[in-house]
Amino acid sequence: MAGLLLRWMGGGGGDTICQILAKENPGTYMNFSVGDLNHVNGRTLIKNDRDPDYPLLSDLSRANPVSDNRKLKEDFLKLIANHDKFIIKFHNFDRQFDELIKSHLRIDDIGFDLGFLPFIIQSCFEKFSKEQHPMYDLKYKTESNFDSMLEKIGRKLTTHQKNQVLLWNMIADASKCMYHFNLDKAPLATQDLFNDNRRIVNFFNDKGFNINLDIPYISEWKDSNKKYLPSKKYQSYLNSKDYNYNDKDLSMVEKYIFLSLSGKSFRFLG
Repeated sequence: MAGLLLRWMGGGGGDTICQILAKENPGTYMNFSVGDLNHVNGRTLIKNDRDPDYPLLSDLSRANPVSDNRKLKEDFLKLIANHDKFIIKFHNFDRQFDELIKSHLRIDDIGFDLGFLPFIIQSCFEKFSKEQHPMYDLKYKTESNFDSMLEKIGRKLTTHQKNQVLLWNMIADASKCMYHFNLDKAPLATQDLFNDNRRIVNFFNDKGFNINLDIPYISEWKDSNKKYLPSKKYQSYLNSKDYNYNDKDLSMVEKYIFLSLSGKSFRFLG
C-alpha cells in the first residue's frame, strides 16, 4: 500500500505540492482535484469534491472541523481496504485523532519553524481571510481563547483592528501547533519549496509517488509567493533573540510574532 496522509497549516504550500502529485500520479485516490494558480495572491486553487463513499475525508480537504473522530477512522479503514494508492490532504491538528489512526496510517506533516512563521501567517491571511471560510469568519476574528477581553470588545473594532486580532490568534494557533506537533522537525517544510526541492522529491519518491518540481508551475508559484517571505531584519532579530516588535520596518505579522515571543499580552501595534 502506498497511502499518504499529508497535513499542513493553511498557507503552508501543501496544495501546491498536492497539485503536482495529482498530475504525476494518475490512478491515485485523492480527496481533492487539481485547479489553477491565482497569480495575484499566489494561491493554488484546489477543487474539493465531495465523495459520498468517504464523506468525512471530503470534509478534511475543506479544513472543516472533524465532527466524529471514530467515524473518520472508519472512513480511513475503508479507504485502506479499497485503494492501494491514495493521497489525503487535511489540516486538523488533533492528538485524539492521531492516536486513533497511528496504528493504521502514518501522518506526515509539512512543517515550518519560527524563521518561516511569518510566511505561513501572511500567506494564509492574504489567500483566505477575504473570502467565506470557516477559519476566518467573524467568530474567529472576535472570539479568542487567549484573551477574554478581546472577545468582549471584538464587535466594536474597526476592520483593521479586527485583522490585528485575527493575526494575533493565527500566530498563537500556529505556534501552539508547531510546538505540540514538532512541526519544526517535520520531514517536509514549507521553506523547502524555496530552498531545498530535492528534500521534497526524495521524500515522495521514497513513499512511492512521482513528483517533479523543476517545472514552470513551481517557478510561477515561487514568484507569486516571494512577497510573503520573512524580512532580513526579522531573521536578524530572531537569531539574536531581540524581539523588537516596535520596529517600524517590520511587517505587522512580524511585529505580532515578536510581541508573542516577548511574552506580552495582545495590544494594538502601529
